[in-house]
Amino acid sequence: MVLVASPRLYAGEVRSELKVSELTSPDSGGVEVVDYSWFLPVGESGAALHRFAGMLTVPRVEMQRSSYAYTTQRFFPGFSVGFVAVDGYLVPSDRSIIVNPENWSLILSPGRVWSEPGDEGWSRASFPFVLGSPPDRQFGAGETHNGVATFVFNDTTVSAFRFQITQETAPDGNIYDMWGQVPAEYAPGVVDETGGLASSFVDEVADQVTVADWSDLETTVDSDVLDSFTAGLAAEEISAAGVVVDGVVYLQPSRTRSGDYPYPRYMQHGAASVSKSIGAGIAMLWLAQEYGDNVFDLLIADYLNVTADHEGWADVTFGDVLNMATGVGDNSPDRSPYDVDANESGPTYRKFYFAETVTGKLDAAFAAGNYAWGPNEIVRYTSSQTFVLAAAMDAFVKTNEGSDVDLWEKLTEEVFRPIGVHHMTMMSIPTDDGTSGVPYMASGLRLTIDDIAKIVALLQNSGAHNGEQLLHLTRTDDALYRSDQLAGLPTGKTFADGDQAYHASFWSIAHQTDTGTYFQVPFMSGAGGITVFLAPNGVSTFVFTDAGQDAYSLNSPAVAEAIRPYPTDGLDNVSLIPKG
Repeated sequence: MVLVASPRLYAGEVRSELKVSELTSPDSGGVEVVDYSWFLPVGESGAALHRFAGMLTVPRVEMQRSSYAYTTQRFFPGFSVGFVAVDGYLVPSDRSIIVNPENWSLILSPGRVWSEPGDEGWSRASFPFVLGSPPDRQFGAGETHNGVATFVFNDTTVSAFRFQITQETAPDGNIYDMWGQVPAEYAPGVVDETGGLASSFVDEVADQVTVADWSDLETTVDSDVLDSFTAGLAAEEISAAGVVVDGVVYLQPSRTRSGDYPYPRYMQHGAASVSKSIGAGIAMLWLAQEYGDNVFDLLIADYLNVTADHEGWADVTFGDVLNMATGVGDNSPDRSPYDVDANESGPTYRKFYFAETVTGKLDAAFAAGNYAWGPNEIVRYTSSQTFVLAAAMDAFVKTNEGSDVDLWEKLTEEVFRPIGVHHMTMMSIPTDDGTSGVPYMASGLRLTIDDIAKIVALLQNSGAHNGEQLLHLTRTDDALYRSDQLAGLPTGKTFADGDQAYHASFWSIAHQTDTGTYFQVPFMSGAGGITVFLAPNGVSTFVFTDAGQDAYSLNSPAVAEAIRPYPTDGLDNVSLIPKG
């Protein structure tokens, strides 16, 4: 098996940070942020001297931090989770979202175990983790702070738990460092009684996509074109950037304020509104495959209690909401196309953001007014209505599969797990009684580069995987602007090569190829400048950043073309004519 991360320090170098004497000291004060390379093996490292299998308990503790804005953000949330060593990896038994109602949420990911000659007979461990938006800040549902923890251990005990977080995707400006050291408890014991955890992890590693260095791509592609990919973005503001070609991810280094992130494969990326495409969009394409594509014509009002004081929702379909064209909303009341933020502000939308339950969010979404036109006419981007669609899809699935069936779990079982996406998480909004929830879908998705590569492969292959059609073929091609009839409503933005459109939760941007033909190149977009482009030549690109809205490189379609020519059957032009 290939290890998660490789040593970044030269063999023979002596460890001068995170030494055993520091980690076993009863005085945890005075710790500082160090370069992330010290969280990996140093010098002539070898296999761990001890077997790690048991419960690791870390208490809630106030962190040191460079700054903070909210009281709940002052504390590391703590956890008690079983871990087991598997072929040099350290694997947590729980990789779901661990929710603390008074603090950050937490996601744990696999790390590694090893030994170093100067560690006085101890073994070492480190692993990556994520702090997510606290429950009282649901408007930051896509926020993701990536950290790494380390400790030394033997057969019966562990040292203090040392951690730091110096990288994030936080488009609302929550940019700061957090770190600390706290005594931890280790209870050795059987974590994986049947061996299922170890076996499934071995299968997971075998199923991982190949990740190659960005420099490998530079040997075959014009360097000037590649340089344009993230032009204008500071390296430390990019969590991950790369391209996916024939199942191989060419990845730029994942920079942090403390050196390169040591576990780039397991870095969790807050997707923000990319959640709309991967969550709501793919869910609708799966429902169309499972139940027939007339699911796009189902009425929202048939599956939800619409509390609006007008009739604007009467004829709104699932497909209308997916197109951001419900004809319902408060802002920008004239018919001209407006881009992105038409209904992302105002008192009604603030109520939606801060509502904590399914009923509260739906009531806030239905409190919006009614436009003079009907559905499927004008794009008005509205995150609250994506949640309306999520709730309606969940109700539809329960109607057909049973009241105990959860939409996100079903989508994971039927689509994501078969393509090898094992642990992708989506924020869930609880019901009034707290017994179940509805996937947020408007935001709240966190995913790794491995997840990205497998999802774009499924979409690029028109929803098929290993010969099985998981997503509706025609509807998938339609969503990706591949149908004979150019799809998509105009968004009000026009670039050098043509108009921008929105359709079925996917944006598109016009691109003229070197041969003179035109394409609407589909992409997913999230706040802060997050983008995932799916070029019609099978090449996909992704950038995860919090540098600023619309900070994505509009050269992504050209970067894809430099790697591989586009098809020759493009369009004569991509001018979109507003409806009505």
